[in-house]
Amino acid sequence: MKTNILTASILAATLVACGGDGDDVFDVPDTSTGGSSSSSGTVENTPATLGNLSATVTNSTMEDIAGTVSVADPDSGEDAIQPLNDESTMYGVFSISDDGAWVYSLDTTDTTIASLAGPDDSVVDVVEIQSVDGTAADLEITITGADTVVSTTQAARITDNMIDDAGELRYKFDEAIEKGKLTVSFLKDDNAETADGSAKDAYIGLFGSSTSTSQALVDLRIQADKYVIRDRDDIDVEIPFTPGEWTDVEVTWDASAASADVTPLVTITINGVSVTTEPFSSAASIATSVMDGVEAFIFKLGDNGSTIPVAAYHVDNVKVYSDIEGTMLAFEDDFEGYTVGDSLDPDENADSVYHGNTAEVVVANVTVAGGDGSGGDSGNQTGPGSSGNKLAKITDSMIDDAGELRYKLDSAISEGKLSVSFLKDDNAQTADGSAKDAYIGLFGSSTSTSKAIVDLRIQADKFAIRDKDDIAVEVPFTPGIWTDVEMTWDASSASADVTPLVTITINGTSVTTEAFASASASPSEVMEGVEYAIFKLGDNGSTIPSAAYHVDDVKIFSDLAGTAIVFEDDFEAYSVGDSLDPDDNSASVYHSNSAEVVVDQE
Repeated sequence: MKTNILTASILAATLVACGGDGDDVFDVPDTSTGGSSSSSGTVENTPATLGNLSATVTNSTMEDIAGTVSVADPDSGEDAIQPLNDESTMYGVFSISDDGAWVYSLDTTDTTIASLAGPDDSVVDVVEIQSVDGTAADLEITITGADTVVSTTQAARITDNMIDDAGELRYKFDEAIEKGKLTVSFLKDDNAETADGSAKDAYIGLFGSSTSTSQALVDLRIQADKYVIRDRDDIDVEIPFTPGEWTDVEVTWDASAASADVTPLVTITINGVSVTTEPFSSAASIATSVMDGVEAFIFKLGDNGSTIPVAAYHVDNVKVYSDIEGTMLAFEDDFEGYTVGDSLDPDENADSVYHGNTAEVVVANVTVAGGDGSGGDSGNQTGPGSSGNKLAKITDSMIDDAGELRYKLDSAISEGKLSVSFLKDDNAQTADGSAKDAYIGLFGSSTSTSKAIVDLRIQADKFAIRDKDDIAVEVPFTPGIWTDVEMTWDASSASADVTPLVTITINGTSVTTEAFASASASPSEVMEGVEYAIFKLGDNGSTIPSAAYHVDDVKIFSDLAGTAIVFEDDFEAYSVGDSLDPDDNSASVYHSNSAEVVVDQE
């Protein structure tokens, strides 16, 4: 009997030593895995889990794209990727580091890639990656054809079907402007010729007290294949003219030293290139008619001798400033405020602001290949959606801050307007797939988000106004396309207890029928009006590896009507790649809180 008890005790002790709990003589050792040793001593590996294994790029992308593959592995030291460096793939070159961060360079010269036609035409470049424990996965990079946007913009369409007169758009100022600048975009059809095949000229002219052609302060003639300055045969315009394409022209004048014997000085710039190295004297035949400066501008097609049956001369984005630098806006018209088909002849349309000599001019939709038709700079020179257009690109790859473009005014503006065009990528989300907002914000003396005068949030699929849950923004948001926003503010009746009034317009549609009160948590810090304009992407909590928020054509006015401009930037004056953070670029005019924002090009 003692022998049996001793034997059982020895057996129980043996089972405990082998991993049993000793409570039952039939316990057996644990054989659980998950990284621990089994009864046989074999170490079992748990495969890693890899995520974020897809990306998309268009075949027109010239810059590298980037992303981050996630890797999770309960086995100690195995939550990492086997690095690759400049590995050739089917359509590009790929690199990835051990933390999962990858970079892909697309070979846009590849014939397969170059032949992709539109967003519905695509191929997939598959890259095999492995975790350090050998778990393999495929990263799929989808390459699509670029989306060639063809849209329309409203412009003034000038024709010439009168045998005894030319087609003309004329505007007259209340008084002469001594020094100033005119900017305009135009398109002259490549069939601007008469029935017998002879070409007809179009004109951009500035006049003083007389609109006789010989007394023009300056008259730029747009001929069949070149430019000529009327009555200045000594100036050879070497800049080529291409019919059928939008062209940008700037003309400045200075009559401050003009007299009955001395004509004003003039400059002409075409598509950013100056015609002459120095200002030249006006060729007006009578100096007294131009000595006070510009009283009228005229855009004209054809002449009084014959008609041009099918051709047209389109004019858009007309701006006249009362200073040479172009900061004091005296007149502008982008023709978006009219209805297509409206005549601009005041004898036919009482709403027209133009002179009674205006004839054969109507508002028309004009196709803009590569543009967005949103009322920004039309044509293929500059402007949102145009090839070669420069813009501010905001990203967010800092874990402790958001990407931001911030501008600070010299002093608060009590009443004013902001206009801007933006494009938010459709992949503006974090590594875990959650969407991140972009923002357009106006602030007073504080830039705390709760104290904003107004903060428009651009979310994954809609707009929202921060801290104004009572306002539902019904204007739809579409990621990946250019959108126009206007905001006005009026702090003229604001106080330490009353916030300013605000309006928001998106793509020409007002968000509310009436101005609404700012939701600022601190009225005293917004009662003076706007001091800061801020464009932001993301937040301080996570990064957005490959997305961007693009901003262009920023304008701030010191009046609600938008006639007194105090700041504007279309980013064309910078070089591609320039940082807009003044800590990195001393030429930047932006606030030092600007971060992760560079000049990019479409």
